[in-house]
Amino acid sequence: MRTAVIVAGSVLLVLLGALQGFATVLLRNSAEPGAWSLRLPPALAARVESFETNLPLPPALRIVQARRALEAHQYDLAARRIARLPAGSDRAALAGRLSEERGDETTAVRDYLEAGDLNGLERRTDRLEEAGDIAGALALQRATVDRLAGDFTQGDALAQAYYRLGRLEQATAYGLTLGSQARHDEELRSYAAYNSAVALAPFAERYLIAAGNQELNLGELERAREFFKRAQGADPTSVQALVGYGDIAFRAGDVVTARSWLARARRIDPKADAVERLAHKLGDE
Repeated sequence: MRTAVIVAGSVLLVLLGALQGFATVLLRNSAEPGAWSLRLPPALAARVESFETNLPLPPALRIVQARRALEAHQYDLAARRIARLPAGSDRAALAGRLSEERGDETTAVRDYLEAGDLNGLERRTDRLEEAGDIAGALALQRATVDRLAGDFTQGDALAQAYYRLGRLEQATAYGLTLGSQARHDEELRSYAAYNSAVALAPFAERYLIAAGNQELNLGELERAREFFKRAQGADPTSVQALVGYGDIAFRAGDVVTARSWLARARRIDPKADAVERLAHKLGDE
């Protein structure tokens, strides 16, 4: 009896070891979807993809299996595999993707927020913005920032979330009456979001330029100049920074200097949107 137990245990260990090795191969090839299955006959690969087991598989392998089912649009199979995963961000992110694939946006957003899945949340925010629902996109982006702000491992994602929040606050401001207190308040909120992104990523040119441009909108020319200087320090060829200097000169009434900055920016990238916008302001198109 004791010998039989030892033999059975040894066989189980060998099986689990093989499964762990299989999981390692799958994960190694995760950057190339389906790469491992290309080494199998198509019929066998399809059977492996739909294979279900009650064996105690490693969570990493179960995650890969759930992803495969989603990629194959086998939603019922994906749901069963996701349900077998331990609670956590991986399970929530996969559940969110499944809900999104099935068209259940409300549940998808809830799951993505639980997972802190920036990519999933950005997709939903983009859809709302493209549909013209700026208020809905703004509310979701604020919720995204709140969720990521409590996770110290998400610094880069949080900076990006603040940047997108600033853009949406700015879009909201553009829809309000010029010179109104409501518009000014939105512009301040946009600047605060951009500045938060800068605090998290102080050498990111995009965030520095956004904060500088928002200072221009608020009429803070010297503070805008400081952001443009920092952006140029991060990237000496920054066309956006040169255009920013030109915009400061233009707003200060110094058209000659503004055109000088425009000429420098044009030498680097004459087709840049920022260059064309400043040229339009100066009547120098």
